[in-house]
Amino acid sequence: MTITATDIRHGLLKHFAPPAHRVFFEVSNDTGAKARRWIDAVAVGIWPSTGHEIIGIEIKVSRGDWKRELAAPEKAQSLMRFCTRWYLACPDGLVKPDELPGTWGMLVQRDDGSMRIKVRAPKLDPEPLTPGFMMAVLRNCSAVDMELVGKLAAEKVAAREKQIDALIEREAQRRVQDVGMRQRRVLEISERLKAMTGEDPGAWSFDDRALAAAYQFFRRSRAHDRYGFGGNDLPGAINGLEQASTLLKELYEHPLMAAIRSDLAEGKEHA
Repeated sequence: MTITATDIRHGLLKHFAPPAHRVFFEVSNDTGAKARRWIDAVAVGIWPSTGHEIIGIEIKVSRGDWKRELAAPEKAQSLMRFCTRWYLACPDGLVKPDELPGTWGMLVQRDDGSMRIKVRAPKLDPEPLTPGFMMAVLRNCSAVDMELVGKLAAEKVAAREKQIDALIEREAQRRVQDVGMRQRRVLEISERLKAMTGEDPGAWSFDDRALAAAYQFFRRSRAHDRYGFGGNDLPGAINGLEQASTLLKELYEHPLMAAIRSDLAEGKEHA
């Protein structure tokens, strides 16, 4: 994977992220006709915990560019004098640590886009900031790098798409689990029906409308509350009816009931 200068700038924005830091790109030593040298980036510590450090950063993505930098040390010195620390930002492996001048540190960007400090820069003794340098930094507050904006936007879109994919995956898993639970429930009911009837419900031939009507009848008549639907419940209900019939027959044939019936019959005749 080829890492570009835009990739490095993108990584710096994440490494020196707000609100603790602000990063400014292409900052000159002064403004107007006094501008002679430019630095690729300046990271300013905003919070007290950052020490309010001003960090100068040179971005290099090729060996040739790095060698030219080493050949002209005065270029860095013209802006390093205002900085608390000075870093080289480059792809990991482009520059060896022992190639760095003594006042430099090194930030490296890995293939996943993250940056880390490979060589910590020593703390420098900066000169007081000149009004020209301060104005050069402030002038870049509103500067817009459209390529960098596009990269940041693409990253946000990719992150959102990843979230949407995760939501879809979770919903798909939930539905699969729901279908699995329903299937297990159907199998349980099928096994219970088979145990009660001695027949495999899968081999039944029936009218689905008639089955639904029968279910609604039992549900609305609350027959299930009285007798139940189970195969073991039906014989009990039949036996109960037989016992009730025997009892009624015995009551009907009892001598007292016979006398009552006779009296009632005579009363009807006299009437």
